[in-house]
Amino acid sequence: MTDENLEMPPVTPEQIDSIVPFLERFEVEGFVAGEWKGKPGQYPWFQFSDDVRQFFDLLYLKDWVSPKCNWTQWQDTAKTFIDTPSKIETADALTIQRLFTTHVRADRFCEGHLASMFESGHIVLLLRRLKTIRTAMGKV
Repeated sequence: MTDENLEMPPVTPEQIDSIVPFLERFEVEGFVAGEWKGKPGQYPWFQFSDDVRQFFDLLYLKDWVSPKCNWTQWQDTAKTFIDTPSKIETADALTIQRLFTTHVRADRFCEGHLASMFESGHIVLLLRRLKTIRTAMGKV
């Protein structure tokens, strides 16, 4: 079964409103998503900054990470949005939800994946697109 065959509920304005305020924090000059930690003999891990940890928690709390998204089958599609950032300019909210799901889930298996999405500016682009979508919806 492909991801497109799974019924995912539409993204709500409330979901968008819950994470778009992070855009301002992530656009601050000098923003860093966190830092690598580790000791000799230990596998290194990425420790997120407080802002990224709050954002990460909200992605789960507000259903941006959807169990209905088959992220393993969607990884190749997600890669096209990473390789061609201009594609994000036409993405809908459901696509962005799939991207967040894919990145968050991939990070559990590949330490630092989400950090690299912050470093490349990909997360900021997703939030900018959501802000545009939300503006088009009209504020409540």
